[in-house]
Amino acid sequence: MEEEKKKSGGLLTGLIVGGAVGSVLSFLFTSDERRKSTQKISKKILEKGKSIAEEFIDKYKN
Repeated sequence: MEEEKKKSGGLLTGLIVGGAVGSVLSFLFTSDERRKSTQKISKKILEKGKSIAEEFIDKYKN
């Protein structure tokens, strides 16, 4: 039973680390034009996510 937890924990860690490494590498090898576009998209997603989180908090706070 404990081995299964270790395996699933290792898989999750591998996915997170792999995603982070992939993100950094893609950012380093992206042209300036695409980098600016990506930053704009990221900013919009962050703003939208923040507003959704605030709505969620307000809804369940009361």
